[in-house]
Amino acid sequence: MLEKLKKLPLNTILMIVIVVLALLYLKQCNRSSNLNSDLKIANMNQLVLNDSITTYKDKAGDLTYQKGILIASEKELKDLNKELYNEVKDLKGNPKIVIQERIRIKEVPFAVPTYITQYPDGYTGLNWRRDTTYSAGNYQYLSGETKFIYDSLGIRNPTTFINTNEIGISFITGIKEGKDHYEIFIKSDYPGFTVTDIQGSILDKKMVTTNESSVVFGPSIGYGVVFNPSGNISHGVTVGVTATFNLNKYIKKLFKPYRL
Repeated sequence: MLEKLKKLPLNTILMIVIVVLALLYLKQCNRSSNLNSDLKIANMNQLVLNDSITTYKDKAGDLTYQKGILIASEKELKDLNKELYNEVKDLKGNPKIVIQERIRIKEVPFAVPTYITQYPDGYTGLNWRRDTTYSAGNYQYLSGETKFIYDSLGIRNPTTFINTNEIGISFITGIKEGKDHYEIFIKSDYPGFTVTDIQGSILDKKMVTTNESSVVFGPSIGYGVVFNPSGNISHGVTVGVTATFNLNKYIKKLFKPYRL
């Protein structure tokens, strides 16, 4: 093998050296790109850990709550958010995203129509019912009865029964691109709807990282400059295996600085 290399023209040997150095350089670039992505994820997660719930009104005028979401595998989540990790570790399958949202409903005081019923056993019943539909998917069905005995001794044995207690809440939630990290958003038309906490993590990093490699290897066919074994340079059809540096994903990052 060494004897064959000695017989090659100097120009051919130089080209081989250049190709080998180029491949090593591209490999190093790809490794640096991966390290850069890990660093960006770490910085984004730090922003999320220091983030708090903010609100804004969307184009329709609806109040929307938002907060940053972590990018962390199940193993990494154990150190970043133990509460979420405890929810994920027992899940079956391969969850991609986990989100936990705490909601509080605080309605304003309201009047409930009440009807009096007299029972043969001497009890008096106050029956009340309130069925309200606020909007599609948002409703409250509430009914009950308060029973007691009313005689010369006053009111005795008062007891209240809740017969119906049903609440329907429709809300929209998802993930969007924020200014410098990804964010969870949630909104609802239900009266008194308030979000008190938002936690979440993108467990599958492939969902937010590009699968485009910096170095692309593969068969190729084209037309260009050809260096033949004799050391001469010509042009023509080229067929073989090539390694190229992919600029496409770097161009995309110009428009989204935190794109991974």
